[in-house]
Amino acid sequence: MKKKVITIFTIIFTIIILSFQLFGLSQNNINASADNKRIGLTLDCSRVYYSTDKIKQYINLLSENKATYLQLHLNDNENFGIENSTLNQTVDNATKKGDVYYNKKTHLPFLSKDQLLDVIQYGYEKGIQVVPEIDLPGHAQSLFKLLSYTKNGNKLVKRVRNADGYNEMFYGKKETINLSKKILSEYVGMMPKGFYFSVGADEITINNRKDQNAAVKYINSIDDYINSKGLKLEMWNDSFHKAVLKNYHKNILINYWSLSGDVSDKEDYKANIKLRATLPQLNAAGFKTINYNSYYLYIITDPLSFTKSSIKEWRDDINKWKMNMWNDESLKQKTKSKNNIGASLSIWGEYPNKYDGNSTYKNTEYFVKYFLKKARNY
Repeated sequence: MKKKVITIFTIIFTIIILSFQLFGLSQNNINASADNKRIGLTLDCSRVYYSTDKIKQYINLLSENKATYLQLHLNDNENFGIENSTLNQTVDNATKKGDVYYNKKTHLPFLSKDQLLDVIQYGYEKGIQVVPEIDLPGHAQSLFKLLSYTKNGNKLVKRVRNADGYNEMFYGKKETINLSKKILSEYVGMMPKGFYFSVGADEITINNRKDQNAAVKYINSIDDYINSKGLKLEMWNDSFHKAVLKNYHKNILINYWSLSGDVSDKEDYKANIKLRATLPQLNAAGFKTINYNSYYLYIITDPLSFTKSSIKEWRDDINKWKMNMWNDESLKQKTKSKNNIGASLSIWGEYPNKYDGNSTYKNTEYFVKYFLKKARNY
C-alpha cells in the first residue's frame, strides 16, 4: 500500500515540476532567473515557524518591491524545520494541528514537502525564486537529535558527529558526504532547472591545511551533486579560505556575511581574519557573491530590534550602506567588481519563544520595504 501511495505521489510531483518548466513563467521573463542582479530576503524558518500563507505574504512583498528571490533557512541547531524521511520526520508520524505539522518527539513544528513545493510554485508565479537552504555539515544539532531516536540513526550519529566541533559533522568522511546527499535528495527535485539551492557550510571548524582540503572536497562534491540535478549551488563564505581558493569550483555563488564570523574569542577572531578570503578576493578569483553584510543587513527578532530608537538607528546606518560595502566592520572597504551581483536582508529568529510568523512579519515589513527600496536602485 505504501509503495502504491509513494508511486502516485511521485507521478503527481513530476507532473507539477514539468508544468513549472513547460507551462509556467518563462525563464527569460522571470525576475528570479537573472544572474546579473539578485536582490532578496532570507527567512530563518528553523527558529521561527512561518506558515505557507505567511511565506506567501513575504513573497508578495518581495514581488511588489521588485526583488528577485526568497531564501528559506530551513534547519539549524534548534530545529529541522522541514519534512525529511531520512531523518524520520514525516507527515505520517507527526501531529497535525490546523495546517501545522508537529514532530511527536520534539514537539516542534515543521513544513511538509508539499507545503515547501507550494511556496516554490507560488514564488515562481510571482517572479520570485524560492531558494531552500539545508545547512550542512554544521548547525547539525537538530539533525543529530532526529537521528538519535532510532537505533541505526544513533549509530550513524556516533560515526559522523565531530564532538570537538561546533554541532557539526566530520565533513572529511565519505559517510558524511553520502548522508548530506541523501538528505538533499528529498528536495532537489522540487526546483525548476537552473534555479539555486543553498547549502550552508558555515561556522564549521577548519584549523589547518588538512581541514581546508577536506572542506574543499566536501563542498565541491555537494556542488557536483546539485549541478547533476540541473541546479546551482549557494554557500556561505566561511569555508572559502585564501590558501585553497583556487581549488573550489568557481560556479558556486557565495553569500558573504562576515570576514571574522562575528566570533567573541580573540584567537578565533584573528584566525578567521587571517584565513578567510575577503569579498574582493573572491570576486577577483572569479566567484560571484551576494552581499549579506551582517552589521547592516541582519535583523534579529529581539524586542530591542523593534523599538523606535533602534529602528531609527538602523535606518541611519542603512542610509550609509551601499551594495559594495561588504565588510561588517568597515565603512571604507568596498568591492568594485561586477561579480558582486546582489544583496539580501536576513531575518534571524535568535530570540527564543518570543515571535511567531505573524508577529515577525508585522515587525519586519518596514525593514524589508526600506531595504528593497535602497537595494533596487543599484
